[in-house]
Amino acid sequence: MSDYLPEEVVLEILHRLPVKSLIQFRCVSKSWNSLITSSVFINSYLTLSLSLPSNSNNLIVRHFVDSSCVEHYKLIDDNNDSFDQIQSIEFPLTSRRIQHFVLIGSANGLFSVHKHERFILWNPSIRKFITLPKPCITVKTHGKVTCRLAFGFDPRTNDYKVVRIAFPYRTDMSEEAKPPLIETYSLNEGSWRITSAPFPPGIGFSDWCRPAASLNGAVHFAVHDKYKPGCPLVLSFDLGDEVFRVISVPNGAFHTGDYVHTSVIGGSLSLLCHDTYRHTVNKCCSIWVMKEYGVVDSWTKQFTIKLNGVKIIRVLGLQGNGNILLEANGRLGSELFSYDPKSEQVKNLGICGGPCYFCVDIYMENLVLLNRPNDTVSKRRVSRKRKCRFTMTVIDIILYYGGPLKNANVNKGLSFEGPGIKLEFIQIDRRLKTLDELKKTVMEELCMNSAVHNVQITYRMPHEVLKDRINYKYMAIEADKHVKIMFDKLERISEVTMIELYIQLEPRAEVGIEEFQQTTTSYRL
Repeated sequence: MSDYLPEEVVLEILHRLPVKSLIQFRCVSKSWNSLITSSVFINSYLTLSLSLPSNSNNLIVRHFVDSSCVEHYKLIDDNNDSFDQIQSIEFPLTSRRIQHFVLIGSANGLFSVHKHERFILWNPSIRKFITLPKPCITVKTHGKVTCRLAFGFDPRTNDYKVVRIAFPYRTDMSEEAKPPLIETYSLNEGSWRITSAPFPPGIGFSDWCRPAASLNGAVHFAVHDKYKPGCPLVLSFDLGDEVFRVISVPNGAFHTGDYVHTSVIGGSLSLLCHDTYRHTVNKCCSIWVMKEYGVVDSWTKQFTIKLNGVKIIRVLGLQGNGNILLEANGRLGSELFSYDPKSEQVKNLGICGGPCYFCVDIYMENLVLLNRPNDTVSKRRVSRKRKCRFTMTVIDIILYYGGPLKNANVNKGLSFEGPGIKLEFIQIDRRLKTLDELKKTVMEELCMNSAVHNVQITYRMPHEVLKDRINYKYMAIEADKHVKIMFDKLERISEVTMIELYIQLEPRAEVGIEEFQQTTTSYRL
């Protein structure tokens, strides 16, 4: 390898070089190229990177904002409190119109995204991505399914895995729900496999769209006990032995209506809680940390965040200096803020995006995927008419429900807010044509019985597109023509990337009070 230095010394030097230099040094000789692209070197480089504290100094921020439906990624120096050095990273894939990639999760600087049944692994540090083979569970093989996805790293085998928990779609809500099928993709094996892992009975997901927390060779989801209202839990799936385990949370720590999701903060499993039930919507958040993994008694409430004048959407993570990164409503919509819990000062970092699309993680350079051929992005031009017809395969809808609106001024068209209001993020694969179709979709998603409730739907309609903002109005969806207007707006206004609906449920007059109370109870679970 070298006439002057022993091989072990050269290896030690190479392990401590930045990724950019290693990419360039592949051109030195065939032996260097073979070494740097070997699985042994890639794994050992990762192991060393994980052990160096300096590799936690950068944060990567994902946000989704522009009309081309392209995900944006920015690097932030976590040691720089001024945040004046922000570097953009180009996402290699472009989605058109309302079809875009959804983030599954990230681990060690490797990202997993998907669009319908297309799954991607992307390493921004080496500017390389691969498309995974088609999953075993597809619409053709198993019918329509609803999936909870996760992405994580198994340090025991140095393997990255995508997890799909696929629930069969029920056309008749009176049918007994079938247990989900579990399949995993292994990067080492290069294939999907349906596992025999039994899903715990009585467990429901509290959060369907946030990335699951990857830690200690397992992925962690926020779930709840269907038979015990107000009882959040953590469900882990071990990527090695492929077994589900339920982790309890402190008794009385959370309340019915609290929105809880999992995260990893400071190398510990964490729960980020948003109080949306006790008339404090968007004002109060708390962070719970499991100091000793797997020990229930080690749960500790580390932070309580109460801000006046700033409407918090959710907590995103913790900086190295102890400041908390928040997604909150700003002048231009959802924006990224930094909150100092000591001084209680809030700073707008100047990064804006669509609501609920922000993601913050530690950025770490690695060589994963370097020894694999890179996918290519098609540059083929498509006519506008054909593009709209073929790319509109996934439509994002946010449902607001569970409480009264506090800002019900029709002409202002403000974001839907109010005490007790909860959010449900859904996706559909086609335009709906009738009001009945829309109502059926909403009621099925909220697990409500249309025979018991009348549903009233209000659409936050983009009314006027200006240079720096969009003005909205509220429109009641009362006829098929209103449904058409809703989807036409989404298709024609490129700055709009989702549909926002406020759902109000009222008991039918002919329904008995006992039946209504029973349904209302199930609605609040």
